[in-house]
Amino acid sequence: MELSLELGDDAEVSGSCRFFLVDMSGRVETEFKLADRDGRSVRLSLNVTNNGLNSCVENGTYRVLAVDENGGTTPVLYEGSFEALSDFGRSFVYNAGGGVYSVSFMTDEFSDLPELRIIFLDAKATFKDKENPYYKLGFLSKLKRSLKKAAGALNILSQRVIYSAVRAFRFLRKPHILFLCEKRDELAPNMSALYDRMLGRGLDKEYAIEISARNTESRHYSKLSTAGVIVKIARADVIIVDDYVPAFNTLALADSVRVIQIWHAGVGFKGVGYSRWGHFGCPPPFSAHRRNDFAIAASKEVREVFSEPFGILEEQVLPTGMPRMDDYLSEENRALVEKKLYESYPSFKDKNVILFAPTYRGRNRKTAYYPYELIDFEELYRYCEDTNSVVMFKMHPWIDDDLKIDERYSDRFYSMSGYPNINDLFYITDLLITDYSSCIYEFMLMKKPMLFFAYDLERYSVSRGFHRDYASNVPGKIVYNFDELLRAMREEDYEFEKVDQMLPMYFDHIDSHSSDRVIDWLVLGDLPDEHSSALRERREAIARARALKLPEVTYKDQ
Repeated sequence: MELSLELGDDAEVSGSCRFFLVDMSGRVETEFKLADRDGRSVRLSLNVTNNGLNSCVENGTYRVLAVDENGGTTPVLYEGSFEALSDFGRSFVYNAGGGVYSVSFMTDEFSDLPELRIIFLDAKATFKDKENPYYKLGFLSKLKRSLKKAAGALNILSQRVIYSAVRAFRFLRKPHILFLCEKRDELAPNMSALYDRMLGRGLDKEYAIEISARNTESRHYSKLSTAGVIVKIARADVIIVDDYVPAFNTLALADSVRVIQIWHAGVGFKGVGYSRWGHFGCPPPFSAHRRNDFAIAASKEVREVFSEPFGILEEQVLPTGMPRMDDYLSEENRALVEKKLYESYPSFKDKNVILFAPTYRGRNRKTAYYPYELIDFEELYRYCEDTNSVVMFKMHPWIDDDLKIDERYSDRFYSMSGYPNINDLFYITDLLITDYSSCIYEFMLMKKPMLFFAYDLERYSVSRGFHRDYASNVPGKIVYNFDELLRAMREEDYEFEKVDQMLPMYFDHIDSHSSDRVIDWLVLGDLPDEHSSALRERREAIARARALKLPEVTYKDQ
């Protein structure tokens, strides 16, 4: 949320003032970021999904107060069109229509000043069947729905009982580390690299290290299987996750448990978690995302890319680098992988190798697809003949409809969707063609050109949502149709200079020690003072702000 406002004239406020969201009793909810100031005109920003305590701004009516270093306060006023003020509000539907979080704007009708009022309201969807003409249910349907709801509540209760019972006896065993994945049935690359490094350092002698990997998005698991996962969670003192864990929505973990999020994405653009606030399927105000104590990123510069989706503070995101990069940056590993690839695909030798690796379209894993009809295979094949090139098509793993390559193109086009690790392909790739995928993160380190085939940029940004500006953050040229793509390829118009410009922003460390940093800083808890003090100071500043008692709103009898 971004506001352009005016300071009131009833008090002198210095240029170093701070701006707070304050309820009518004078309680501070959170502090605004000052984006810009020109005299008494100010532009303020606020993330409504995080009030500093990793939760949404609480329900209530608020004002904006400016406070100087001497404690002087003045209200912030609205100077625009009053008729348009109501248009600034927005409702953020979450949980696929299960609730709505609304932000409304108005001015105080009881004040002589046009003082701004902001109303925040989180409302879950509730209705009676008889009041909804589109949702008439018979007796059996109502009974079935009630029983299902009761079964769900019982299931949650049983999980909590299991957790508490197992947790009560943790003093009898040595500390546990759990690698927990509910999105796939094997460890993701970040988790696998970290697990291998832990074993290599002998941590399995000090800790019991367990693995739980289930693909709950594509498969149904029994309650017995889920109970087994809850037992593992209850035994764990450190839990390492790489995505969303549904059990954390309702399971209250012990305060001593540390959850470390090592999400796979590098610097992609797709909105996820709370960065999709208001889009279909975005999380509710409290969700499993909030349970992460720490997350990892490649640099301080991109911490917001991770903190916003998870609804946590930027200081909780540590620039360790990605564990999966350790092998990737190893020259020994690169030589070995290249040798194996050229043995498997000898026709790639002495060729210009192009990798076509876009992300999926569609709402989720079940509906994922890519519109192959946009590709002019005949023209692309002609380009390959003219330039001694081959094209590897590596589609997103959620896309079941793999590209069927016509026999007449088979000497230049290759489907690599079944190849397990896209990073391996980067070693032999001369040009990457992608769109909104996070694969650009690893590929930038190869210092090779990229093209961004963003044919649906406007629609994608509206429907899916971006967590940062696309055009100014891609390390290469953007093209909007296939003719533009081919023209850029033929003219070698890649805007390659953007790679060198963006590398320092995206990487604090370019080495093979990311796994060690995750282990030392987060698993073993030896966080460098630079980061531990920054997090401590941020939390103390939030506590001080919330402890302020600012003037409450009082009105004379009307």
